[in-house]
Amino acid sequence: MIGQLFTHNFLTVGIQDTPAWQAITDAELDGFVKAIKGVYAPFKAGSTLNETTTEDEIIVKVLSHLDWNELLAQQVASQSRREDVPDMLLFADAQAKTAALKEKREDRRYRHGLAILESKRWMRPLDRGDATDPLDRGTPSNQILRYLSSVEIASNRAIRWGILTNGGVWRLYYQGARSRSEEFLELDIAALLGVPGTQAELEHGMDARHALKVFYCLFRLDAFQSQPWDNEHRTFHEFALAEARRYEELVSQDLGQRVFDTVFPDLASALASGDPKAATPPTREYLDEVREAALLLLYRLLFVLYAEDRGLLPVRDKRYYDYSLRQMREDISKKRDANFAFSTQSSRIWEGLKGLFTAIANGDSALGLPAYNGGLFDDQRTPLLARARVTDAQLAPAIDEVSRRSEDTLRAWINYRDLSVQHLGGIYERLLEYRLEPQGERLVARPTSFARKGSGSYYTHDDLVKLLIDETVGPLIAERIAAFTAEIKNNVNKQIVTPPDGIHSLHLIQRAVS
Repeated sequence: MIGQLFTHNFLTVGIQDTPAWQAITDAELDGFVKAIKGVYAPFKAGSTLNETTTEDEIIVKVLSHLDWNELLAQQVASQSRREDVPDMLLFADAQAKTAALKEKREDRRYRHGLAILESKRWMRPLDRGDATDPLDRGTPSNQILRYLSSVEIASNRAIRWGILTNGGVWRLYYQGARSRSEEFLELDIAALLGVPGTQAELEHGMDARHALKVFYCLFRLDAFQSQPWDNEHRTFHEFALAEARRYEELVSQDLGQRVFDTVFPDLASALASGDPKAATPPTREYLDEVREAALLLLYRLLFVLYAEDRGLLPVRDKRYYDYSLRQMREDISKKRDANFAFSTQSSRIWEGLKGLFTAIANGDSALGLPAYNGGLFDDQRTPLLARARVTDAQLAPAIDEVSRRSEDTLRAWINYRDLSVQHLGGIYERLLEYRLEPQGERLVARPTSFARKGSGSYYTHDDLVKLLIDETVGPLIAERIAAFTAEIKNNVNKQIVTPPDGIHSLHLIQRAVS
């Protein structure tokens, strides 16, 4: 299960508290799973099925078990772009389909539908083009996004949801998502059912049966309609998205408060106490140096937590996992819950953390890591981080505090996949308003309007970063794609795969702060 459309917390925990989930009995779920197992039984990963056969033998049959029994195929969605033709238009019932068929223009028929579906041949990759297929060279994920844009207009915003599938993998897209290219929900149904040649990759805290129930709950017809149990009469999807936003805000507020009250001052105090060149008593200049180092260390931790939870770092690869922050935080949490006494002399965790940062900065082929070499992991930027020595007793609590939820009695993990860049950026932005002051033997963080101005530090909002990238990097990429395409056309006598329309903004977490 991948994609960021719904939060991990909702898909694993929150969804179980909804009436829609609870209404599905074990017998009903067993019947659904048995039925679709029968659909997939004749096939294996290497089966050769064209798009039509995949539709007839798998997709339409699975749709019927999801209560989608009324559909129209190949309806033109735009009068201006005749190539915008989703494979299927899905209806709530026969009455809606009949009303659609009365429309003379095909694009007007979308006003009576609930969702669209784009189908691909069995196991066809969804995120890259296929030069070997003259009838389907484009990138399916770009295709469904383009169709959704056209269909939203054609349907007068009645349709904002789309399904993309190659028979094995099923994706749910939402036209109103903050980042449509990233925020989708994907479930590998073939793998979850154990189709030979496939392997399921399950999220932490989720088994195959739970994932199949998520599929049944979120892809069936009922999820696209107003829920009678919801006071606001939202669809199940709309309810789930609202729950996700509520979760983000709660976790972000709780994490931010702990960072301001405890984590940031504790990291600063630890760095100052472990610095062989510490100024005694601390001068304002030295306190500002500690502040800069603590900010950088904190954001390194947040960056790695975010990158690991989103799969941007190879945390599923055991070579990397053994050195990962995820492994460190899991070990620390177990020991803290068992009242383990961390050493006040050893700095084993600190050395492991520094080694991880170096590997991320410079790359380590033995761990499957390319070089990220960004300013965030440059030790020359803050020499204090290179020379300081932080003990396990100082560092372990800080790592645990940014890893688990404090308001949850079970101390559940914070899944950084569910937090947006804006939430993490908001924490950093607020910290720029704080400066360090000595209080006894430790340092405390106090808000002051002079801290940001004095250090010259500024946080660049995500929307501005996207704009800057689109206006600077975007044209350069487009220019090189055009030159590359022209060169191939001049030298190779065959059709060229057309690059995706537009240049998608890159989502950056690692920001330059100067």
